Amino acid sequence: MVSYSVRGEEPLAVETLKVWALPEGGGDELLDFLRMYRDAVQMVVSELWSLSTKLSKKNLHKMFYDRLRKLGFRAHHVKEIYTYAQSVVESAKSNGGGRPVLRKLTARIDKYDYKLDLEKRVLLLKLHSGYEVKLKLVASEERIRKFREWSNYELVVKYDDGELWVSAYFKRVVKSVKPRTLMAVDLNFDNLTLAVFTPDGRMVRLKRFKTPLRKLLTHRIWIERIQKRYPRSWRFIKGVREAIKRHGVRIKNVSWDYSHKIGDLVAELALKHHSVIIMEDLDRLRESTKRDKKFNKKLALWFYRRVQFCVEYEAGERGLRAAKVSPRGTSSKCPKCGSRLADNGYRTLKCGKCNFIGDRDVVATINLYKRFTPHPRCGGLGVPLNAPEQMQPQEAMKGNKDEAMKITSTHINLYES
Repeated sequence: MVSYSVRGEEPLAVETLKVWALPEGGGDELLDFLRMYRDAVQMVVSELWSLSTKLSKKNLHKMFYDRLRKLGFRAHHVKEIYTYAQSVVESAKSNGGGRPVLRKLTARIDKYDYKLDLEKRVLLLKLHSGYEVKLKLVASEERIRKFREWSNYELVVKYDDGELWVSAYFKRVVKSVKPRTLMAVDLNFDNLTLAVFTPDGRMVRLKRFKTPLRKLLTHRIWIERIQKRYPRSWRFIKGVREAIKRHGVRIKNVSWDYSHKIGDLVAELALKHHSVIIMEDLDRLRESTKRDKKFNKKLALWFYRRVQFCVEYEAGERGLRAAKVSPRGTSSKCPKCGSRLADNGYRTLKCGKCNFIGDRDVVATINLYKRFTPHPRCGGLGVPLNAPEQMQPQEAMKGNKDEAMKITSTHINLYES
């Protein structure tokens, strides 16, 4: 996520590192602290719930500081407790719910109450009543490498299902990249196609990556088959529920893994070319699309927004701009004359008015580019009939990133002289 600070409006990249933690010794003091922390937040929530107005930080401090300090909490623990409790109350009231009852063992820790050593993967927590606990963080070198140059400002400790987890929050200032080119990204059911254009309409890079959506659709079909086989009892049979859950977890893991990796690849290529990334605005795709059940089944698996989220995040982290334009007609409108295109065989489209022929994915990227760029002209195009060869997910996602994106430069003039 990229946010902006209040002072100077400088862009900040914010990211979370979540890792499994192992306490040295039994960890009993840490569990006692987490229970005390939860009970303290619940106490503050209960008292704030009966108030009709929101208290200022000064009044919160005056109302709860001394009482919480007497329980053994450190000064910054107290601040985190009443701040978090107030946010819980506000959220519950805004949603029209009842008074919140906290059950999970979670504590938000200020930077003054811990020491984090990423090199040694060690976290020293300062607890209540002078207690301290050392945690060994289980994380690979690859996961923590990027955060060594980031600033850590807070973390959350959580005890869940017998395991301790630590979520460390990092931030760093992002230097904006001055754009020199435009990258249009078209995402459909089978593949993601991207094209890099110069401001004068010359295409300098063209690439296509295959998506795993057909694999995900297979898992979804298996879920539906299981539910049809046990239409009345699948919710109550443990083995059947676990089978459905396995397919669901697989769908989630594959889609997120692809989204994160393709987002990183697209952003790296955009950084190399100093590109503004142009994508389709799909916020209302689900609401505005009316098709048959088969299409809706695919649409339920449509992870466009997931991929777009990762692309936008990775772009923002590198100081790049990501923009969205209307998707209307990008895959059916002739980029040369604006007429409607007709199917002309395998993945190609033809214009009946000007006889333009082109690959449907390449056409979509050109239309996205022309919809974003301020150029008023739309002259003739020299577009290759076939898009670049697809890369399989394993090829696209593994190995050297530069090799995965390497193709021969293609120069295409979008406008007649």
